[in-house]
Amino acid sequence: MKATSRKWLLAATAAAAALAFAAQTAAAQVIGLGTAQQGATVHYGTAIAKVVSERSGLQMRPQGLPSTGQYAPRVDAGELEFGLSNVIEATFSHQGKDMFEGRPTPNLRMAINLFPLPIVFLVPEKSQFNAPDRLGGARAPVGWNAQKLGDNIFRGFFANLDKSYDSVRGVPVSAMPRMWDLFGQGNLDLIFGILNGTTTRELGVKVGGARYLSVDDSPAAVQRMQKYLPGSYVTAEKNLDNGEIVKTIAFDFVLFTSTKVSDDIVYKVVKSVYEAQDELRSYNKEFRPTFVKAGPIDYHPGAIKFYKEVGLWPPKQ
Repeated sequence: MKATSRKWLLAATAAAAALAFAAQTAAAQVIGLGTAQQGATVHYGTAIAKVVSERSGLQMRPQGLPSTGQYAPRVDAGELEFGLSNVIEATFSHQGKDMFEGRPTPNLRMAINLFPLPIVFLVPEKSQFNAPDRLGGARAPVGWNAQKLGDNIFRGFFANLDKSYDSVRGVPVSAMPRMWDLFGQGNLDLIFGILNGTTTRELGVKVGGARYLSVDDSPAAVQRMQKYLPGSYVTAEKNLDNGEIVKTIAFDFVLFTSTKVSDDIVYKVVKSVYEAQDELRSYNKEFRPTFVKAGPIDYHPGAIKFYKEVGLWPPKQ
Protein backbone atom coordinates (compact mmCIF):
# COMPACT_ATOMS: atom_id res chain seq x y z
CA MET A 1 0.00 0.00 0.00
CA LYS A 2 1.34 3.44 -0.87
CA ALA A 3 2.20 5.82 1.95
CA THR A 4 -0.49 8.28 0.85
CA SER A 5 -3.13 5.53 0.84
CA ARG A 6 -2.03 4.34 4.26
CA LYS A 7 -2.25 7.88 5.66
CA TRP A 8 -5.70 8.31 4.13
CA LEU A 9 -6.90 5.03 5.68
CA LEU A 10 -5.58 5.98 9.11
CA ALA A 11 -7.19 9.40 8.90
CA ALA A 12 -10.50 7.90 7.81
CA THR A 13 -10.40 5.36 10.64
CA ALA A 14 -9.67 8.05 13.23
CA ALA A 15 -12.48 10.21 11.88
CA ALA A 16 -14.91 7.32 12.01
CA ALA A 17 -13.92 6.55 15.62
CA ALA A 18 -14.37 10.19 16.60
CA LEU A 19 -17.80 10.27 14.98
CA ALA A 20 -18.80 7.05 16.74
CA PHE A 21 -17.67 8.44 20.11
CA ALA A 22 -19.52 11.69 19.49
CA ALA A 23 -22.67 9.79 18.56
CA GLN A 24 -22.39 7.64 21.68
CA THR A 25 -21.92 10.72 23.87
CA ALA A 26 -24.82 12.50 22.20
CA ALA A 27 -27.02 9.46 22.72
CA ALA A 28 -26.20 9.23 26.44
CA GLN A 29 -28.97 10.52 28.66
CA VAL A 30 -28.03 13.73 30.46
CA ILE A 31 -28.92 13.91 34.15
CA GLY A 32 -28.47 16.82 36.55
CA LEU A 33 -26.84 17.02 39.99
CA GLY A 34 -27.72 19.97 42.18
CA THR A 35 -24.93 21.36 44.38
CA ALA A 36 -24.16 24.59 46.15
CA GLN A 37 -22.25 27.19 44.17
CA GLN A 38 -19.21 27.04 46.42
CA GLY A 39 -17.70 24.93 49.17
CA ALA A 40 -17.42 21.20 49.69
CA THR A 41 -20.46 20.11 47.69
CA VAL A 42 -19.00 21.58 44.50
CA HIS A 43 -15.82 19.48 44.79
CA TYR A 44 -17.65 16.33 45.85
CA GLY A 45 -20.29 16.81 43.15
CA THR A 46 -17.66 17.22 40.43
CA ALA A 47 -15.96 13.98 41.47
CA ILE A 48 -19.22 12.02 41.61
CA ALA A 49 -20.37 13.36 38.24
CA LYS A 50 -17.07 12.31 36.70
CA VAL A 51 -17.23 8.67 37.80
CA VAL A 52 -20.93 8.37 36.97
CA SER A 53 -20.37 9.75 33.47
CA GLU A 54 -17.44 7.39 32.88
CA ARG A 55 -19.11 4.23 34.18
CA SER A 56 -22.89 4.37 33.78
CA GLY A 57 -23.67 5.27 30.18
CA LEU A 58 -25.25 8.45 31.57
CA GLN A 59 -23.88 11.97 31.42
CA MET A 60 -24.15 13.59 34.86
CA ARG A 61 -23.72 17.35 34.93
CA PRO A 62 -23.39 19.33 38.17
CA GLN A 63 -25.51 22.45 38.45
CA GLY A 64 -24.51 24.97 41.10
CA LEU A 65 -27.31 26.86 42.86
CA PRO A 66 -27.20 29.20 45.88
CA SER A 67 -28.37 26.64 48.45
CA THR A 68 -30.07 23.32 49.14
CA GLY A 69 -33.31 25.29 49.36
CA GLN A 70 -32.89 26.14 45.68
CA TYR A 71 -32.16 22.70 44.28
CA ALA A 72 -34.03 20.30 46.60
CA PRO A 73 -37.43 21.50 45.26
CA ARG A 74 -36.17 21.00 41.72
CA VAL A 75 -35.13 17.45 42.55
CA ASP A 76 -38.50 16.91 44.22
CA ALA A 77 -40.24 18.04 41.02
CA GLY A 78 -38.03 15.90 38.77
CA GLU A 79 -36.38 18.92 37.12
CA LEU A 80 -33.01 17.74 38.50
CA GLU A 81 -32.38 14.05 39.01
CA PHE A 82 -30.05 14.28 42.04
CA GLY A 83 -28.93 16.63 44.78
CA LEU A 84 -25.92 16.67 47.09
CA SER A 85 -26.29 18.09 50.57
CA ASN A 86 -25.78 17.45 54.24
CA VAL A 87 -28.37 15.19 55.85
CA ILE A 88 -29.65 18.00 58.08
CA GLU A 89 -30.80 20.24 55.24
CA ALA A 90 -32.03 17.27 53.20
CA THR A 91 -34.15 16.09 56.16
CA PHE A 92 -35.63 19.49 56.98
CA SER A 93 -36.36 20.06 53.29
CA HIS A 94 -38.11 16.69 53.01
CA GLN A 95 -40.19 17.39 56.13
CA GLY A 96 -40.87 21.07 55.41
CA LYS A 97 -39.57 22.08 58.84
CA ASP A 98 -37.11 24.51 60.43
CA MET A 99 -35.23 26.39 57.68
CA PHE A 100 -37.69 24.95 55.12
CA GLU A 101 -40.83 25.57 57.15
CA GLY A 102 -43.96 25.09 55.04
CA ARG A 103 -41.98 24.00 51.95
CA PRO A 104 -41.83 20.18 52.11
CA THR A 105 -40.29 18.07 49.36
CA PRO A 106 -42.17 14.78 49.88
CA ASN A 107 -40.78 13.11 46.76
CA LEU A 108 -37.16 13.17 47.96
CA ARG A 109 -35.55 9.77 48.42
CA MET A 110 -32.09 8.72 49.56
CA ALA A 111 -29.61 7.31 47.05
CA ILE A 112 -26.26 7.23 48.89
CA ASN A 113 -25.13 8.05 52.41
CA LEU A 114 -21.66 9.39 51.71
CA PHE A 115 -19.34 10.34 54.58
CA PRO A 116 -19.30 12.23 57.87
CA LEU A 117 -18.26 15.81 58.45
CA PRO A 118 -16.73 16.20 61.95
CA ILE A 119 -17.60 19.63 63.35
CA VAL A 120 -15.47 20.91 66.22
CA PHE A 121 -15.99 23.99 68.41
CA LEU A 122 -12.92 25.97 69.32
CA VAL A 123 -11.74 28.94 71.35
CA PRO A 124 -8.34 30.69 71.47
CA GLU A 125 -5.85 28.71 73.54
CA LYS A 126 -5.51 31.51 76.10
CA SER A 127 -9.23 32.26 76.28
CA GLN A 128 -11.06 32.26 79.61
CA PHE A 129 -13.83 30.33 77.82
CA ASN A 130 -11.72 27.20 77.64
CA ALA A 131 -14.25 24.58 78.76
CA PRO A 132 -17.85 23.73 77.85
CA ASP A 133 -19.11 24.87 81.28
CA ARG A 134 -17.46 28.29 80.93
CA LEU A 135 -19.08 29.58 77.75
CA GLY A 136 -21.55 32.02 79.32
CA GLY A 137 -20.76 35.51 78.06
CA ALA A 138 -18.45 34.33 75.27
CA ARG A 139 -18.59 36.36 72.08
CA ALA A 140 -20.23 34.03 69.58
CA PRO A 141 -21.88 34.49 66.16
CA VAL A 142 -25.63 35.03 65.93
CA GLY A 143 -28.02 36.05 63.16
CA TRP A 144 -27.10 33.74 60.29
CA ASN A 145 -29.51 35.42 57.89
CA ALA A 146 -27.68 34.02 54.84
CA GLN A 147 -26.77 30.55 56.18
CA LYS A 148 -29.31 29.20 58.66
CA LEU A 149 -27.34 25.98 59.07
CA GLY A 150 -24.82 27.89 61.20
CA ASP A 151 -27.54 28.76 63.71
CA ASN A 152 -28.62 25.11 63.85
CA ILE A 153 -25.06 23.91 64.46
CA PHE A 154 -24.64 26.33 67.37
CA ARG A 155 -28.02 25.42 68.85
CA GLY A 156 -27.24 21.73 68.46
CA PHE A 157 -23.91 22.23 70.26
CA PHE A 158 -25.48 24.06 73.19
CA ALA A 159 -28.34 21.52 73.34
CA ASN A 160 -25.74 18.75 73.52
CA LEU A 161 -24.20 20.51 76.55
CA ASP A 162 -27.69 21.11 78.00
CA LYS A 163 -27.06 24.84 77.95
CA SER A 164 -28.62 27.84 76.23
CA TYR A 165 -27.24 29.47 73.09
CA ASP A 166 -28.78 32.70 74.41
CA SER A 167 -26.12 32.79 77.16
CA VAL A 168 -23.49 34.08 74.71
CA ARG A 169 -22.69 37.68 73.78
CA GLY A 170 -24.02 37.72 70.25
CA VAL A 171 -21.97 39.12 67.38
CA PRO A 172 -24.03 39.32 64.15
CA VAL A 173 -22.81 37.30 61.18
CA SER A 174 -24.48 36.38 57.92
CA ALA A 175 -22.64 33.15 57.11
CA MET A 176 -19.70 30.94 58.07
CA PRO A 177 -16.95 32.81 56.15
CA ARG A 178 -17.76 35.98 58.13
CA MET A 179 -17.58 33.99 61.39
CA TRP A 180 -14.13 32.71 60.51
CA ASP A 181 -12.93 36.19 59.52
CA LEU A 182 -14.06 37.70 62.81
CA PHE A 183 -12.42 34.92 64.82
CA GLY A 184 -9.13 35.43 62.99
CA GLN A 185 -9.36 39.15 63.78
CA GLY A 186 -9.87 38.44 67.49
CA ASN A 187 -13.51 39.57 67.53
CA LEU A 188 -15.08 36.21 68.45
CA ASP A 189 -14.33 33.82 71.30
CA LEU A 190 -16.22 30.74 70.08
CA ILE A 191 -16.64 29.31 66.59
CA PHE A 192 -16.84 25.95 64.83
CA GLY A 193 -14.97 24.43 61.93
CA ILE A 194 -14.11 21.08 60.38
CA LEU A 195 -11.69 19.18 62.61
CA ASN A 196 -8.27 19.08 60.90
CA GLY A 197 -9.66 21.18 58.06
CA THR A 198 -7.34 23.71 56.43
CA THR A 199 -9.40 26.75 57.46
CA THR A 200 -9.72 25.56 61.08
CA ARG A 201 -6.00 24.92 61.43
CA GLU A 202 -5.06 28.25 59.84
CA LEU A 203 -7.39 30.09 62.21
CA GLY A 204 -5.76 28.35 65.16
CA VAL A 205 -2.39 29.68 64.06
CA LYS A 206 -3.80 33.20 63.61
CA VAL A 207 -5.06 33.40 67.18
CA GLY A 208 -1.92 31.93 68.74
CA GLY A 209 -3.28 28.44 69.17
CA ALA A 210 -6.77 27.00 69.58
CA ARG A 211 -8.40 24.77 72.15
CA TYR A 212 -10.96 22.28 70.86
CA LEU A 213 -14.02 21.65 73.03
CA SER A 214 -15.28 18.07 73.19
CA VAL A 215 -19.02 17.45 73.29
CA ASP A 216 -21.03 14.98 75.35
CA ASP A 217 -21.47 11.56 73.73
CA SER A 218 -24.13 10.24 76.13
CA PRO A 219 -27.38 9.04 74.50
CA ALA A 220 -29.36 11.84 76.18
CA ALA A 221 -26.97 14.50 74.86
CA VAL A 222 -27.05 13.10 71.33
CA GLN A 223 -30.84 13.01 71.47
CA ARG A 224 -30.98 16.67 72.49
CA MET A 225 -29.11 17.61 69.29
CA GLN A 226 -31.68 16.03 67.00
CA LYS A 227 -34.15 18.93 67.25
CA TYR A 228 -31.63 21.15 65.46
CA LEU A 229 -29.36 18.61 63.75
CA PRO A 230 -31.42 15.57 62.69
CA GLY A 231 -29.22 12.61 61.85
CA SER A 232 -26.24 14.01 63.78
CA TYR A 233 -24.12 11.96 66.14
CA VAL A 234 -20.91 12.21 68.17
CA THR A 235 -17.64 10.76 66.95
CA ALA A 236 -14.14 10.63 68.44
CA GLU A 237 -11.51 12.06 66.10
CA LYS A 238 -7.78 12.71 66.43
CA ASN A 239 -6.49 16.26 66.35
CA LEU A 240 -3.62 15.87 63.89
CA ASP A 241 -1.73 18.79 65.42
CA ASN A 242 -1.24 17.22 68.86
CA GLY A 243 -2.74 13.72 68.77
CA GLU A 244 -5.52 14.63 71.19
CA ILE A 245 -8.80 12.74 70.78
CA VAL A 246 -11.70 15.16 70.41
CA LYS A 247 -15.40 14.29 70.57
CA THR A 248 -17.05 16.14 67.72
CA ILE A 249 -20.55 16.64 66.37
CA ALA A 250 -20.73 14.80 63.07
CA PHE A 251 -23.31 14.63 60.30
CA ASP A 252 -23.23 13.03 56.88
CA PHE A 253 -23.22 14.24 53.33
CA VAL A 254 -25.88 12.49 51.24
CA LEU A 255 -26.84 12.06 47.61
CA PHE A 256 -30.61 12.28 47.25
CA THR A 257 -32.98 11.78 44.36
CA SER A 258 -36.73 11.72 43.69
CA THR A 259 -39.60 9.31 43.19
CA LYS A 260 -39.86 10.87 39.72
CA VAL A 261 -36.47 9.41 38.70
CA SER A 262 -36.51 5.91 37.22
CA ASP A 263 -35.21 2.89 39.12
CA ASP A 264 -32.77 2.22 36.28
CA ILE A 265 -31.10 5.63 36.50
CA VAL A 266 -30.75 5.52 40.28
CA TYR A 267 -29.43 1.96 40.13
CA LYS A 268 -26.75 2.95 37.59
CA VAL A 269 -25.64 6.00 39.58
CA VAL A 270 -25.37 4.11 42.87
CA LYS A 271 -23.53 1.22 41.16
CA SER A 272 -21.06 3.64 39.54
CA VAL A 273 -20.19 5.32 42.85
CA TYR A 274 -19.91 1.95 44.61
CA GLU A 275 -17.49 0.61 41.99
CA ALA A 276 -15.44 3.82 41.93
CA GLN A 277 -14.69 4.05 45.66
CA ASP A 278 -10.91 3.74 45.22
CA GLU A 279 -10.92 6.40 42.52
CA LEU A 280 -13.00 8.74 44.67
CA ARG A 281 -10.70 8.23 47.66
CA SER A 282 -7.69 9.10 45.50
CA TYR A 283 -9.49 12.33 44.63
CA ASN A 284 -10.33 13.06 48.25
CA LYS A 285 -9.55 10.86 51.26
CA GLU A 286 -12.92 11.78 52.81
CA PHE A 287 -14.72 9.74 50.16
CA ARG A 288 -15.48 6.65 52.24
CA PRO A 289 -19.20 6.14 51.67
CA THR A 290 -21.24 4.09 54.09
CA PHE A 291 -23.92 3.97 51.34
CA VAL A 292 -26.78 2.87 53.59
CA LYS A 293 -27.91 4.26 56.93
CA ALA A 294 -31.36 4.22 58.52
CA GLY A 295 -32.89 7.67 58.71
CA PRO A 296 -36.00 9.79 58.21
CA ILE A 297 -35.85 9.72 54.40
CA ASP A 298 -36.74 6.47 52.62
CA TYR A 299 -34.36 5.01 50.06
CA HIS A 300 -35.23 4.97 46.37
CA PRO A 301 -36.24 1.53 44.98
CA GLY A 302 -33.42 1.70 42.43
CA ALA A 303 -30.87 2.17 45.21
CA ILE A 304 -32.43 -0.60 47.29
CA LYS A 305 -32.18 -2.99 44.33
CA PHE A 306 -28.43 -2.44 44.09
CA TYR A 307 -27.83 -2.57 47.85
CA LYS A 308 -29.62 -5.94 48.03
CA GLU A 309 -27.30 -7.27 45.32
CA VAL A 310 -24.16 -6.33 47.29
CA GLY A 311 -25.47 -7.32 50.72
CA LEU A 312 -25.93 -3.84 52.17
CA TRP A 313 -29.69 -4.02 52.60
CA PRO A 314 -31.48 -3.66 54.96
CA PRO A 315 -29.61 -0.83 56.71
CA LYS A 316 -28.25 -1.42 60.17
CA GLN A 317 -29.99 0.50 62.94
